[in-house]
Amino acid sequence: MLLSRVAERVYWMGRYLERTENIARLISVHTSLLMDMPDEMEFNWFTSVKIFNAEALYEEQYDEVTENNVMRFLVTDKENPGSLISSLVSARENVRTSLDVLPEETWEQVNQVYMLMKQSVATVESRRLRQALLRKVIMHCQCIRGVLDSHMSRDNTFHFAQLGKHVERADMTSRILESASLLLPETRSQSIRKYEGILWMALLQALSAHQMYLKHMRPPVKGQKVLDFLIRDPLFPRSLTYSLDAVGIYLSELPNPDKAITLQQQITENLHEADVLDSNFHPVMDDLQEQLGTLHAEIADGWFHPDFSMPPMQSQSQSQSQV
Repeated sequence: MLLSRVAERVYWMGRYLERTENIARLISVHTSLLMDMPDEMEFNWFTSVKIFNAEALYEEQYDEVTENNVMRFLVTDKENPGSLISSLVSARENVRTSLDVLPEETWEQVNQVYMLMKQSVATVESRRLRQALLRKVIMHCQCIRGVLDSHMSRDNTFHFAQLGKHVERADMTSRILESASLLLPETRSQSIRKYEGILWMALLQALSAHQMYLKHMRPPVKGQKVLDFLIRDPLFPRSLTYSLDAVGIYLSELPNPDKAITLQQQITENLHEADVLDSNFHPVMDDLQEQLGTLHAEIADGWFHPDFSMPPMQSQSQSQSQV
């Protein structure tokens, strides 16, 4: 039996683990990029804050935009619910309260990375030490995912963890892709035009997509090809299409999924029909994030509230074809 409150914690564990890794990826790539770019570029330290729609919260807490302030805000600020440490603390708490349904190695791994973060708060202002910390966080998140993938039965607990992961991955990927809105308009600055190849490559690196892009799309790294790959490629695990398709697959394994699957299919259709060639790209990503919020609300209403028990069930893939 899987209680809905347990399902909710496992779902949020999946979301927060994915969020933690993506925040670490984004900050690491953004730091490397800005160290190589001229000061007059539209890309700056505050761009990372904008990606998370956290401008108002940042301005409440900090008087000026500096590298150290932005890094404290995004990495170690517990008052920022979207910071790396806040996401990791939330992931850890959801793991701690779900130990009876998760592999015991999950707690060991998540506690190790939490202790690492606590010990490294003072080092965030050093670029070298910060980059080393972010690489370790990413590695730990990947180890936790390996434990879950390798040691969990494919039951409802696993399905909710994977569902949370892919909902969060689609949302985070859309936010990372929003930075591409500066690279698309014909009115983009000369400095952007001069370095746009490097910027598109950084976008691929933020999603660990560079190698697979070169394999499947071939050089050179061009804007429209990058967007086609990261939005519509059905085989790359961090593309929006792949994540949304995975959401549909894991929804289909749950009891009474019809409403949520219909919404997931509509979101996918809307994305494929959207124009991502011009300055409308930013609103397209904003719309996607809003639709994912609606999907999350449907998931919560359908399985988390009010509390009920979900009995073990035969995989729907055994009785009907998956979406």
